[in-house]
Amino acid sequence: MAKETTFALTTSDGTPVPVQTWPLAYWPDGTVKWTGHYIGSDAGRAETLRLAPGSPAAPSTPVSAVRDGGEIVLSNGTIQVRVATSGTTLLREVVRDGRVTARDGRLVIQLQDQPDDGPDPRRTSWSGRVEHASIEQSGPVRAVVKLTGRYTIDRGQPNYGYGNRKIFAWTVRLYLGAGAESLRIVHSFVWDGDPRKDFIKGLGLTVSVPLTDEPYNRHIRFAGPDGGVWGEPVLVLTGLRRDPGSAVRQAQLAGTATPPPEQWPAAVRNGYQELPLWSDFRLVQDSANHFFVAKRTGAAASWLTDAGHGTRAPGLGYLGGVSGGLGFGIRDFWQQYPRALEIRGAAGDAATVTLWSWSPTAAAMDMRPYSAGGHGLDLAYEDNRDGFGDPVGISRSTDMELWAFAATPARDRFAELAAALATPPQLVAAPETYHAAGVFGRWSLPDRSTSARAELEDAISDSIEFYAGQVDQRNWYGFWDYGDFMHTYDAARHTWRYDVGGYAWDNAELGTDGMLWYAFLRTGDPRTFRLARAMTRHVSEVDTYVAGRFAGLGSRHNVLHWGDGAKEVRVAEAYTKRFMYYLIADDLLGDVMHALLQADQTLLKYEPLRDVLPAQTVAPSRLRIGPDWYALVSNWLTEWERTGDTRWRDRIVTGMRDIATFPAGLFTGEGGGAVGYDPGTGHLVNLNRGDFNGGYNLAMAFCGDQIMFETVDLVDVPEFRQVLLDFARYVQAPSAEKIARYGFNFNPQVFQAIYSRVTAWAGEQLNEPAVRQRGWDQFRADVNSRPWPKPAHVAGTAVLSPVDEIPIGDFSTNDFAQRGLAIIALLDIAPDEAP
Repeated sequence: MAKETTFALTTSDGTPVPVQTWPLAYWPDGTVKWTGHYIGSDAGRAETLRLAPGSPAAPSTPVSAVRDGGEIVLSNGTIQVRVATSGTTLLREVVRDGRVTARDGRLVIQLQDQPDDGPDPRRTSWSGRVEHASIEQSGPVRAVVKLTGRYTIDRGQPNYGYGNRKIFAWTVRLYLGAGAESLRIVHSFVWDGDPRKDFIKGLGLTVSVPLTDEPYNRHIRFAGPDGGVWGEPVLVLTGLRRDPGSAVRQAQLAGTATPPPEQWPAAVRNGYQELPLWSDFRLVQDSANHFFVAKRTGAAASWLTDAGHGTRAPGLGYLGGVSGGLGFGIRDFWQQYPRALEIRGAAGDAATVTLWSWSPTAAAMDMRPYSAGGHGLDLAYEDNRDGFGDPVGISRSTDMELWAFAATPARDRFAELAAALATPPQLVAAPETYHAAGVFGRWSLPDRSTSARAELEDAISDSIEFYAGQVDQRNWYGFWDYGDFMHTYDAARHTWRYDVGGYAWDNAELGTDGMLWYAFLRTGDPRTFRLARAMTRHVSEVDTYVAGRFAGLGSRHNVLHWGDGAKEVRVAEAYTKRFMYYLIADDLLGDVMHALLQADQTLLKYEPLRDVLPAQTVAPSRLRIGPDWYALVSNWLTEWERTGDTRWRDRIVTGMRDIATFPAGLFTGEGGGAVGYDPGTGHLVNLNRGDFNGGYNLAMAFCGDQIMFETVDLVDVPEFRQVLLDFARYVQAPSAEKIARYGFNFNPQVFQAIYSRVTAWAGEQLNEPAVRQRGWDQFRADVNSRPWPKPAHVAGTAVLSPVDEIPIGDFSTNDFAQRGLAIIALLDIAPDEAP
């Protein structure tokens, strides 16, 4: 498809569906590789849609985004949104049918200088100030506006020495679709405070909601689990000593207009003004398994905290009346607790609604280290953390939505919206379509044609089911934690090693995220998709530095996600982020992948082997060919295919040609393959130390094999391809073959399952069936690649609560990831040799 190709979307019966299309990536020849597509909410319902070249159908009312003085105005015929291009009020108005539904939207932070248990925490209020505004898309089916800025302290309060400080750089994107009555808002902020004195007490978006209906016709809604709805009016007329009548009762429950007071029974009509007006409401998700609803009559009154309780709230609320109102929600609400939805002033002319990404009812966010210093690699498996367990430069996002309703939504409709908010519909293609496109390296479709292959497929699906259960059972939730798995199990304590150095949070070590994406691609399984999406969101934000001194690097696994002293490009690499970006066209992830290009310059200060090898002066920096250079290649490859800018392709070519001149090829270098690196030019330098004996166990461990499989097919450097083939052919070869090839024997020190794929690939490329078979043999000989037995249930006094575990001792997520990656690749590369 040429760049200029337009696309039309139809249902299976040929009915046109309005669609907006944009390119996401290009093939080396400039044709379109990946496209993004948006379908408006007026598109109707269809189980199957077909995309083909053609003229797209237009929506009944196109969306627009235009600049108007100091504002950007988005409109779709249903709602109009006025967005500020400067100042602290970024969302000026949301209007429906001439009625202002919301105004004065601000990003807010409550910050304190000590933790809650400090001797005297001092709290200040901050607002997000818009510094830049741009229109990224202007219709006809979707409009997108991007705002960026930083938080500044609010005036009219003690400054406490903050001066003109600007903190926590943020990005907001606003999305408006054709036919939609809602505005999607995606907020992301970079944590760049001081862990010792910056404690976020509250983080949210606040808007003002004008109210004109009588208090008895004003309604609050909160969604509960399983389709439940908590709904009450500001002035409650049910449950009184005197019955207001069925018409009034039913209207208050339904959220419709009551009969006028003159039609009420006299006792109610004459006395209702004495009833309390409930002004403030909030739903607080204080853990992954509990929320409560509270209300009060005003700031001088106490909260009634037993208005409602439940387990997992979807995160949707509503405030308004019979003439309309505002719906508001946060996705991943209970998963990223502590969250809250709060309403203040519902009894007045205007109320304030706040969507709290971090609820101020919870303990203040504490970013300090969990312990002073490091605890050693030998016992705690932890790199030295002194000064490096630093969160400055990580980020976190919140996905929100605001609805402009013409009337209070019916309870059934409200429950439907809550379900869609919590589990957003996602357009995907069939696994066969993805596979036929030849993207993401080498991977297979499921194969159950023999009992042995069925066992391998079960090993993948059963393990994913086990981890999905562990996420829930072990409570792998929370603002910073959600999306990650734990690294290694402690069978003695029947728990994951949450408190043991490098054995705690996994940070997608050894390609856990990539394995989940490959598993989704080949099956289309929704649960696997959501596990993968949550993990990629987590790794790209919490485990990756997009700013600060470690920009472009990521943190190795640790008790705190950012706590380990090893800051490496392998964790942040774009390759494992590309899956999600291309599959769902995620704009924020595109920002992150672009930010990863900073890694080149960061490596001038923080080379990955700084604590392992003595300093060198031959090159500006030093890295390992794998996983470090491979990870950088994935960053450059992604930027090249997204932009068409050949500078990034040329950096790949430069490194490939340099490696092709090294006498030892990919067996070059000590310490796992150390070579010199010049970030300014992309050149690699042979340091002439430790060839063939460097220990290359990690070189291919972080999807390095897939990075190379894909890259050598896109970047034509024959001499490098030969070097890669040579490495793959002999890395697991028997001694006699290595001696015949190199004149001596050596031990590359590699993991069997991890390198089984490159071995089989060499056999495929060189048409050597014995080498393809060797790949399978190496995989099956690795004890860690064997399928796990069924989980065992542990209860009684051995545990606090009943748990499930794999009954093989101290098992590891590394094995889960690498077993799955090997099976998925080998079935594609060497299918004839599969068992």
